[in-house]
Amino acid sequence: GAEELELLERLLGLPGGNKYGVQGERKVPVLQTNNGPGLTGLMTIAAHLVRQARKEQLLGSSAEEKAVVQQWLEYRVTRVNGGSSKEDTRTVLK
Repeated sequence: GAEELELLERLLGLPGGNKYGVQGERKVPVLQTNNGPGLTGLMTIAAHLVRQARKEQLLGSSAEEKAVVQQWLEYRVTRVNGGSSKEDTRTVLK
């Protein structure tokens, strides 16, 4: 969660320094913001970082591309996080 988001920040060329936490038993990532309530969830925070870096094209241009990107992000959260071991994760990604 938080490690992936910090890596995404670097890959997007953002300065970093965001404060991440986790919430609940499933350790859902939370981004602490200065402008109100934090952002919750890997997909939400990843999309926020992409917009912050002004690289919206990574989220898709057409409605269909946007849906495919959203689908893969959802797959990442529901299937990859759902694996109980590294081997399960490898199987899901294959």
